[in-house]
Amino acid sequence: MFGLNGKIVRHHFTGVYGKVVQIRELVEVLDQVFDSFHKVNTISRTMLGPRKSSAKKLDRLK
Repeated sequence: MFGLNGKIVRHHFTGVYGKVVQIRELVEVLDQVFDSFHKVNTISRTMLGPRKSSAKKLDRLK
């Protein structure tokens, strides 16, 4: 049978903790990327101004 000792268990949980930290960092980076996309979208909309009624009509036809 397979025996567990403290060193193996600690090594396992250290590895799991490291992966959790990496995933948390990845989620933070993805959150920053989506925030950046949202800011760029908002800036571009304010730069372009309101949409013309002809563009709205074309969107309805699609």
